[in-house]
Amino acid sequence: MRGKRGKEKKKKGFSFVSAGKFLLLRVLLPVALVFAVCAGVLGYLKGSGLFPLKQVAFTGNKNLSDRDLAALLGVHVGQNMFGLSKQALSERLLASPWVKMAAVRKEALSGRIVVRVEERKPFVIIKRDGVMWLASRSGRLLEPVKAGSVPFLPVIVADVKNYPDTLREGILLARRLKDRGYFSRPVTILANAAPEDLSMQDGDVKVLVGFGGYNQKLDKLAELESEIQKRNISASSIDLRFANRVIVTPVTETIVK
Repeated sequence: MRGKRGKEKKKKGFSFVSAGKFLLLRVLLPVALVFAVCAGVLGYLKGSGLFPLKQVAFTGNKNLSDRDLAALLGVHVGQNMFGLSKQALSERLLASPWVKMAAVRKEALSGRIVVRVEERKPFVIIKRDGVMWLASRSGRLLEPVKAGSVPFLPVIVADVKNYPDTLREGILLARRLKDRGYFSRPVTILANAAPEDLSMQDGDVKVLVGFGGYNQKLDKLAELESEIQKRNISASSIDLRFANRVIVTPVTETIVK
């Protein structure tokens, strides 16, 4: 009796497992079939010429022309829309230092691709190795300044090979100056020495700024400029590098006989 009951239990257990597998197959097979059909349809669409590219439209670009962006995009009229990856197209555009953000939308039925870009803005001119570069607020080089076209931007003279840290500090100083409206007049930041000797040429006055604490130092400079104007003093240099004192060197007049 025990043997028969054991065999019956084994048969029931076997039947339960078999039924479970059968139900699982009934669920998975249709899903797999749908995926296979979708993959087949997608493969067919990618290989067919049913949805050719007819037009590419760009928005948001100012410094880069539509032709520049089209060259980066690398697509052509008649190309199959389903063979184009939005992510791949975005990455091609982001290869340009001008492009900060790129969003690509495909309109397969109309054969149209719409590209919206956000560009980096020129913030300073960085002069390095004898070449003037337009650069963004983060210091990223955008492109060399074109001959005959010098935008009204502050200039950072840098020695990147020997003093890379000073250039980074020069960019931080440029940001603080921008916030205070100093860029309404020509300012040149000299970042071609050690960070503690960071300075700027403000008109005829050389201002020794040094490393760090730029907000406090520029507060001092604003107060000092007001005082210099009241006393009608012509200064050749102002040294802000010391914590408890400011050194003003007046202009010395030389008499030529």
